[in-house]
Amino acid sequence: MDELWVAQHVSPELLAILPETLADAEALAASIERAVQAETSGGVANLAVIVRNDRIWLHGSCSSFYCKQLAQHAAMTMLSAVRLTNCIEVD
Repeated sequence: MDELWVAQHVSPELLAILPETLADAEALAASIERAVQAETSGGVANLAVIVRNDRIWLHGSCSSFYCKQLAQHAAMTMLSAVRLTNCIEVD
């Protein structure tokens, strides 16, 4: 990522919590996945957490909007300053 672009577009608060390496991003994704699965009691099938730049995406499927909201809440409690996109589908 271009450092000038980052300086112009990403807040200092956000930079403080974003992963700096691929290994850090993978560890963050794994932590979020564990939190989501714990909060939903494994209710999200095929859960995938994607960490890219200043955004995190949740993908998977579940049986209710309540479960989808629980998943989002679990992720947001870990990442209050990061943009989160919840793409979990409700069957």
